[in-house]
Formats: sequence, C-alpha cells, structure tokens
Amino acid sequence: MSKNIIKSLYISYNAVTEPIVESQVIPYLKGLSRRGIKFYLLTFEKKRTGKNEKSRIRCILDKQFAGGIKPEWFYLNYHKRPTVPATIFDIAIGIIYSIYITMRHKIDIIHARAIVSALIGYPAARLLSKKFIFDTRGIDSEEYVDAGLWKRGGLTHKIVGFLENALIKSSDYVTVLTEKFLEILKKKHQNKRIKFSVVPCAVDTEAFKPKDENMLARKLGIQDKTVLGYIGSLGTWYMLPEMIDFFKCAVKLDKDIHFLILTQTDKEYAIRLIRKKGLDTTHVTVDTVTYDSMPIYLSLCKAGIFFIKPVFSKISSSPVKFGEYLASGLPVVINRGVGDTEEIVRQNRVGIIVENFDEPSYNKAFNDLTKLLEDKHLPERCGLTAEKYLSLKRAIDKYENIYKTLSHKT
Repeated sequence: MSKNIIKSLYISYNAVTEPIVESQVIPYLKGLSRRGIKFYLLTFEKKRTGKNEKSRIRCILDKQFAGGIKPEWFYLNYHKRPTVPATIFDIAIGIIYSIYITMRHKIDIIHARAIVSALIGYPAARLLSKKFIFDTRGIDSEEYVDAGLWKRGGLTHKIVGFLENALIKSSDYVTVLTEKFLEILKKKHQNKRIKFSVVPCAVDTEAFKPKDENMLARKLGIQDKTVLGYIGSLGTWYMLPEMIDFFKCAVKLDKDIHFLILTQTDKEYAIRLIRKKGLDTTHVTVDTVTYDSMPIYLSLCKAGIFFIKPVFSKISSSPVKFGEYLASGLPVVINRGVGDTEEIVRQNRVGIIVENFDEPSYNKAFNDLTKLLEDKHLPERCGLTAEKYLSLKRAIDKYENIYKTLSHKT
C-alpha cells in the first residue's frame, strides 16, 4: 500500500445496513476512498450477523467502493437493554476493539460519528497518540431532553452534556451540521483553539436528478395529480399530524392534489393517523421503498414537505430529506427553527415557510406554493441550491481538507 495513503478508523454506532449509514456514511467514505484514504469501518449491528450475511455485506461494500480503495469492515453487536448499562458495555468493548484495530492496521486518524462513537474512539486515539475527528451530528444531550426522554438538569443530561463539551474541547477537529450551531459553539468555546468545519447532511445530486417516471405514476394512479411528497422517518421530531392537517387544507383548495408518504419505519402508524384525522385515503399513498428507489419516487412529486419540532436542539439539525428534495428539483414546504433550512429557502426562493401550525397559515402557505410552482425556473433553481449548499462533492471536499490538515501525509 502506498505510503501516501491515509488510514482512518471510522466508527458508527449504527448498523452498516441502516438507511442513515447508506445515505450519510458510505457515500462520504466512498468519495474519500477515491482521494487516497483507506477506511476501516467499525459498526454496531442490531441483528446477529452470520457468515453468509457478513460475506454478502463485504461484497456489497467492495462493489460500492469500486474505483476507490476498498474498505475493511469490522462490527460488534449492539446491546439495547437495559439502556444505560448496555451502552456503557458497548462503549467499553468498542474502546478495546478500536485499540486493537488501530494497532493492528497502523491507523493514522480515528473518525467518530456522534457522541457514543466518540466516547469509543477518543480514548483509543489518545492512548495511541492518533488524531481524532468528532463528527457531532447534533446536540445529543439537548435532543433527548427535547424528546421528553430525559429531564433537563437531571443526572444523565448533565453527564452527557459534560462529555459532549469535553469532546469538543479536546478533539483535533470538530464537524457540525449547521452554521447556527457553529455560532453557538464558537461563543461557548471562544477562548479555546478548536478547529471547526460545517458539513451539513449532503446528497448525491446526480442520483437525485429528476427522471421521467410516467409508468410508475400510472401504476400508482397519480399521473394526473399534483403530488406533495414526504420521505423518511415518522414520529419523534417529525410532525406527521401537522403535515396531515396541512394536506387536509390543501385538498380543500385543490382537489387534484395527492400526498405521497414514503417511509421505512412505521407505515401502519401513518395509515392509522390519516384515518383518525378524517382524511380521504384516496388522496394519500403510503408506501415503503428502499433508499435506492427514493429518487424515482421523488420524480413523481411537485414539492416536498417536512415539519420538524422547532425545539432548541434542532438548531444543530440538517435534515437529509431537505437536500434530497432540492436535488430532485422540488421546492419545499417547511416550518421555522430547523438548522439553516429557513435561511437557505428564503435566500434562494426554493420553498415556502409555514409560520404557524394552524389553518390560516396552512392556507396561506399552500396558496404561496401554488404561485411558486408557476415559476418555470424553479426546478433548476432548486437543483442549483442543492449543489451550492448540500452536494456530496462539497462535503467530500471539506472532509478531505480535514484529513489533509490532520495528516502529515500529502
């Protein structure tokens, strides 16, 4: 192997086949592997992985990294209950295994995604005098409070908050998802020499470019409809009840509108909620599709929507679906208070901001959307906005700069 190759241990506390890894880990590593970085990927698998499954996953990874340096994949079993002891156990085993991988393969840099992975990777990096990248992905201590799972000021909240701050102060490089969160961290740590970079959740803009999918539209019976699309998880942060309320208002204003919900989580939850809200199911399609199929289904839509709880922790949030909608040429309907999304939408005229979660605001937003859709340059502007702020190439460029900054190898 060339002496100029940088070796990185990348740690994710997710399973290698989870959608978040498929969309927000593998594409980055694949791009970086083509720029001289060899990855040793450590994941935590939620299902027992047999010999055949391991071979299948390694084969898939080899194909995905074609044209780059092939990665090596390692995994540990994820333990769920009891929550805190199980996580502490995973961290302890993860530290030991990370030390082994780092020593065995002469790793240069340890790169950890989110706080649990950082608590695994940081001790290994410091014990072995390796550079460490903390990919924050948000404010975990605040997210759990905002989700109602932890009590603000409680012991767990305080401990995790302390650990997050300690990791930020001690890491060799810290990446965050939004400019707004970066401003908060710079004020908080203004006397510390911390290297920061903003790398929002990126999208492969080529993969999500609009396609002609008349056959699929006919199959779903929506070829003559104005389709409003939602993709991704349901519940917790994502305000599906409010999105359905918005759509109910839209149906009153336009009988030809259709709501397309694509999720890999709880399809039945969406169907139950639609019925409970009294929305005619002929106006809605709820389906489960693979991540690879998302671009095809988005090509059926005229706009994308997401409402996210506008709580403090969401200042640090960069929704993956935001970039996927824009890259597909779709304007967005969103609420305020979510990362940098509002500023991007307003500055580039690529969507509508819902001011309040009530009928007058929904009616105004839908009427504004109808007018916006008359702009023949809108799809192109959406695509260009995705390229400017959220493209995978832009993210890979930023990560490459971080790796080169931390490595003595050029």
